[in-house]
Amino acid sequence: MTLRIVFRRAAKSEFEDAAVRYDEQRGGLGEEFIIEIEQSLTSAAAAPLRYPIVFGDIRRTVTRRFPYSV
Repeated sequence: MTLRIVFRRAAKSEFEDAAVRYDEQRGGLGEEFIIEIEQSLTSAAAAPLRYPIVFGDIRRTVTRRFPYSV
């Protein structure tokens, strides 16, 4: 079962702002951040029960290289 991924406006804005900030720190780092988040989202959508519940029915995965969770 693969779930559909939907970003809320605030989350999408935070995601885009973070990518810009990372790219300002080092060229290409923003793209690496985007790839990391996309990989986390893809994994979570493909196997949501693999990730721990953090509140109610909300599950979370933490990225490996960046201090973000989805």
